[in-house]
Amino acid sequence: MKIVIAGAGEVGTHLAKMLVGEHHDITLIDEKEQRLNTLSSHLDILTICGSPTSIATLKEAGAGRANLFIGVTPDESRNMTCCMLAKRLGAKKTVARVENHEYTQEDNRDFFKSVGIDSVVYPEQLAAREINHLIARPWVRQWWEVQDGQLMLFGVKVRRGVEILNRPLYEISGPDDPYHITAIKRNGETLIPHGDDVLEEDDLAFVMTTPEHVKSVQQLMGKNENVETHNVFYMGGSDTVIQSINTLKPGIHVKLFESNPERFLEINSAVTNSNMLLLDGDGRDFDLLREENIEHAQVFVAATKNSETNILACMAARRWGVPKTIAMVENTDYISMAEQLDIGSIINKKTFAAGHIYRMLLRSDVESIKSLTVAHADVIEFHVKEGSRITRKPVKELHLPASVNIGGYVRNGKGYLANGNTVLQTDDTVVAFCLQGELKKLEKFFK
Repeated sequence: MKIVIAGAGEVGTHLAKMLVGEHHDITLIDEKEQRLNTLSSHLDILTICGSPTSIATLKEAGAGRANLFIGVTPDESRNMTCCMLAKRLGAKKTVARVENHEYTQEDNRDFFKSVGIDSVVYPEQLAAREINHLIARPWVRQWWEVQDGQLMLFGVKVRRGVEILNRPLYEISGPDDPYHITAIKRNGETLIPHGDDVLEEDDLAFVMTTPEHVKSVQQLMGKNENVETHNVFYMGGSDTVIQSINTLKPGIHVKLFESNPERFLEINSAVTNSNMLLLDGDGRDFDLLREENIEHAQVFVAATKNSETNILACMAARRWGVPKTIAMVENTDYISMAEQLDIGSIINKKTFAAGHIYRMLLRSDVESIKSLTVAHADVIEFHVKEGSRITRKPVKELHLPASVNIGGYVRNGKGYLANGNTVLQTDDTVVAFCLQGELKKLEKFFK
């Protein structure tokens, strides 16, 4: 498949690395030749130095023959312009990175398609949504709701003393139990578990359940604390933070630490939440944190542009006894280290954008993809079409790859957990968990 990417920044580079591993024909456009040279020396891609809004450059890149054209430069208007031009030249699908939440609204989808933009992605909004899920549920590391909350998938750290430790999964999570353990992250490796596997101390377990059983599963995992979030400290007035603050549920009090006073006016004009107090200072300053009563905070969010700063800030917040810390870690080389330091939840905007864009490459009817930042795995919602291979036999007889786990499905608006005897039907929405790079193996079952 031919894919043209305009913009060799963080998102564009991440996409190029991910897609080239699947043997796609990748062309990357950027105006900085040195950046392109560095990438082309490590990746088997074609690079073109030029403006993505130049018709000549787009023609040289083969945009008219592209199965997918992706505009992910730092400039929203250029992304939209190059997508419209690429579409006119003949690109089959286009997706543009944007910075305005209005553009992501469902009401505007048909308008953008009419001008040549098939889809838009706003990574900061996606990251903010994830942060707010975690603020509302401090006991989880990651959280995902399927089909308006009919199924829940969450990642939880398994600590010492939990009764389900070191017991085979067939004993603690049978076909009739109200939860399934769909994956386990252990010592840097992600496992798709089977009946004889066990949970070990400090595993990160990914659990699927239905809404009415969330509380019981929370207790089963040893997360009995009912911490309600009333006070949140943020460090760094990034766009992601502003989106998060503006969409918090009512009643949560916010303190935002920003070390650049020149941004105060911009932040104050962008924030619509009246419960925010903007403070001049560094969120790693112990004296300042003490003055602002950090011991009363339930959640600390570090979201500056510097991954190291965010990791250190979360470590400091944990020393002060903050129950929940969330770090924005955009440098993927630091994610493993941050996880080993046990700093809490890790957010990476690139993975959110990549999941949204990757969906457009699949031939099956995929409703959404979530890339789990620390698990090297994807969660996919498939819509089951009539005649699909997945409907022909019970799950246990389908011979699914060992790297795949079907967690549950939604039928007629209600969520159910899947087991070996489940027979999926046309129009079901199926939630599957698979290791990264294995999605193509799963996709063929839904054709």
